[in-house]
Amino acid sequence: MIRLFAICSFLAIGMLTGLAQTVMPDGRIHALAVEGIDLTWQRKYHDADSVFRSMTQEFPKHPAGYAYRAGVMQTKAVDHEMTVDESAFDTLISIAKEKAKAMIGAGGEDAKWGYFFLATAEGCDSYARVYRGDWMTGALRGVASSSAFKDAVALDSMLYDAYAGIGGFYYWRSRKTEYFNWLPFVGDDRPKAFAILKKTADYGVYNRYTALSMLAAIYNDAGSYDKAIECAEAGLARYPSNQVFLWGLTTAFESLGKRKEAAAAYERLLASLREDGEERAYNELVCRLNISKLKLDMGDTVRVRENLVTIVRARPENFPSHLKKRVEDKLAKARELLLKVGASRSSNE
Repeated sequence: MIRLFAICSFLAIGMLTGLAQTVMPDGRIHALAVEGIDLTWQRKYHDADSVFRSMTQEFPKHPAGYAYRAGVMQTKAVDHEMTVDESAFDTLISIAKEKAKAMIGAGGEDAKWGYFFLATAEGCDSYARVYRGDWMTGALRGVASSSAFKDAVALDSMLYDAYAGIGGFYYWRSRKTEYFNWLPFVGDDRPKAFAILKKTADYGVYNRYTALSMLAAIYNDAGSYDKAIECAEAGLARYPSNQVFLWGLTTAFESLGKRKEAAAAYERLLASLREDGEERAYNELVCRLNISKLKLDMGDTVRVRENLVTIVRARPENFPSHLKKRVEDKLAKARELLLKVGASRSSNE
């Protein structure tokens, strides 16, 4: 759920579609945003941060660079299952909000972009608060983010990137209040949410791939697994090793009971985790365990023992404190499967 909330809260990462939609009027800011966003989806976080740092230096009064730098920090933290540097993150969010409010106050063309980046910063802040366990403040920031996106759209209905934040909020608000939808003034906005998100997926300039990742997540949550696969594969067509889309793909295939396809998707995800040399030990454990379970369910024991032995060699004390309990759980399940593999081999001898 945290991972899904992160996707729906952080709206700073998207990609240029090539359509003539509303873009930031300064060509240099626009170009830097597109470059940094693309690098982020490629998981080249250091390079993306360098681009956005350059943006803050060239355009210190504009909120984009600060909001996007915070977004890169957050995306990397989610990707690596690590905690974010709260001091640095909070500082960037605070500056982004301050600069965005100044743009709103300036009026004119600046106002809509002020609202857009205020909403983006509030969305980042919302997820950060939830991740720290402050659900109440996180929810309030989420409401503030959606409200600011609505203000941006009210000023320019062609600012399609803002619709992603509104659609995501509508879906999760309805999802959390679904047992009260019969009450007056509490309706089910989920059908509307999908339509709104699709606007960004089809026409967005900066948040297109964010909208696709959000759609994959909420289609999975809603049980529309075939549609989730379509969205995940659309994202993977542009970013074939992106783990947000790969996680969405594995979830959908597993939920459909397509074990062969799910195992292949997990193998692809495991390769992605290992290819860039970054430390993602916990996610590797998850992939190896799920691959093993799926293969055993299909009666395929090839490399299963190898994967399970790799898991049980992990030491919980070598992981961050917030992951130790989860690692212990994976180790226990891996040991159970090893016993199952041993029993299977004995019966076949």
